[in-house]
Amino acid sequence: MAERLLTEKHLQAARPKAERDVWLSDGGGLYARVLAGYEPREKRIAFHYRYKMDGHTRYFPCGTYPHTSLAEARRARDTARKRRDQGIDPLGEQRRSRAERRAKEQADALEKTVRGLFEDWERRYLKGKWKDAGALARQFLESDVLEHIGSVRARDITRAQVVEVIDRVTDRGAKRKANAVLSLLKQMFAWGLARGVIETDPTHGLKREHAGGTEKPRERNLSPEEVTDLAKRLPNAKLPLRVQAALWLLLATGARVGELVKAEWAEFDLTASTWTIPAERSKNGKPHIVHLSGFALGWLRRLREASPGRLLFEGRKAGEPVSEKWIGKCVRDRQRTKALRGRTKKTGVLVLDGGEWRIHDLRRTMASRMGDLGIAPHVIEKCLNHALEGILRVYQHQEYLPERKAAFERWGAELARLSSGEGAESNVLPMQRKARR
Repeated sequence: MAERLLTEKHLQAARPKAERDVWLSDGGGLYARVLAGYEPREKRIAFHYRYKMDGHTRYFPCGTYPHTSLAEARRARDTARKRRDQGIDPLGEQRRSRAERRAKEQADALEKTVRGLFEDWERRYLKGKWKDAGALARQFLESDVLEHIGSVRARDITRAQVVEVIDRVTDRGAKRKANAVLSLLKQMFAWGLARGVIETDPTHGLKREHAGGTEKPRERNLSPEEVTDLAKRLPNAKLPLRVQAALWLLLATGARVGELVKAEWAEFDLTASTWTIPAERSKNGKPHIVHLSGFALGWLRRLREASPGRLLFEGRKAGEPVSEKWIGKCVRDRQRTKALRGRTKKTGVLVLDGGEWRIHDLRRTMASRMGDLGIAPHVIEKCLNHALEGILRVYQHQEYLPERKAAFERWGAELARLSSGEGAESNVLPMQRKARR
């Protein structure tokens, strides 16, 4: 029987008839089946090797065009034909192979460790669904979970073991992290239950009250007097001037520390006095325009002199930003009662009347002090890149750009007044080109 009857042109020109498939013979038992039900631009052609075995006609799949070329389909047919000539049913062999592979996958799933379950969850879900591709989940679970129970078979994990892991986090005072770890474990084991890796969820029934308890929202913000006091204290804190710039810019813009320290100069238009935070770095996944007050522009210009490269805050490794935690550590070390080994000796110099403060409190400070200035709450929320809640979210879709610009300018003027000590000589130091970290 003649073979190699088809060419690429035949396949490209092939069309189904009405709603019926069309079978094109290439000879030697190989057929190209033009499937009906698709648009011409979505044409589907499946290759089949037709043969007889034990008196029955069978069709062995040889690929799909164009993912499988005509030459590849012929090679698949030749392999299947040799198996048939040896008395082996190629279709039955393929089905057995698939069944064995599924059985092995199921067995492997039953033997999967907790670490293996996490890596499966990370690869198949977190990397595609989470904005940080699961980096935070790995950071939280690696030391507190995987190092302790990572080698245990996932199906053998008991609730008591989960509670022991959670208690270890709670006992060191990290209650919020304990809640986060429990939440991540519940999600991970739910994933494993849905995929058949485990038969029961060991976190079932566990709630926050069994971990870190109900979390009280942090309300700390700096009062106007504390902002003035901070301006007086900063020159004596021996902070790298880039950190001083970061603190004032965080106060002036209400940005999150990650949004600022990873910023590039290309995001800023100093002429138009705007900073556009790209969607991939904003928490809600939407680009956000920050209007730059004169106060913020002043610090940016000083920072530009010290950081002429692509990044505002370049780290030790060229082309990469500083760690988000670095600024927080600098501030926290200067509020300690006792210096840590190898860290600054300037302890206590940034302690304010209201007690301990953190970097994120600066964002809350901007929002609170804007409220003191009479700026409308919905405008403040937009300045923070928050989505409006309740009925406003349903009916109000304005961006309030003019109102936001006015709010930032008003807050910037207030910051300038507070940081100058109510008209006293400014305590803000000029930027230096290099500073020790």
